[in-house]
Amino acid sequence: MRAVFTIWNDRIAPVFDVAGQALLVVSENGAPPTEEIFPLSKSSALAKVATLADARADVLICGAISRPARSAADTFGIEVHAFIAGSISEVVQAWFYGRLGASCFAMPGCGCKKGCNGRRSRGCRGTGRAGTGCF
Repeated sequence: MRAVFTIWNDRIAPVFDVAGQALLVVSENGAPPTEEIFPLSKSSALAKVATLADARADVLICGAISRPARSAADTFGIEVHAFIAGSISEVVQAWFYGRLGASCFAMPGCGCKKGCNGRRSRGCRGTGRAGTGCF
């Protein structure tokens, strides 16, 4: 599994479309995960998504994301977990243990205590349980 986390000041970048760098976490075949920080394109959100595709990302964890960027990620087969907030280390750990749905990782103002999936309906992902605790 290859997951990309957008970064801003050691936290999840609040908006994917303007994020300048990302953390790639690779976890394969039971081996300890590896991490690599890399720059994202400064030209456009669609160029950023192309960079993720070039990195063979399976998953993108980010803050807010525009509909065109979300659609491009879907086209490349990248699963998007949007409207996530928190420190990079805590969010990576939450992703690794399947706890991204905890209320403490919901971006402020997303309107859902468990975080939102970034789709038009803004419904809950339902992948976690509020009150499961944060790391």
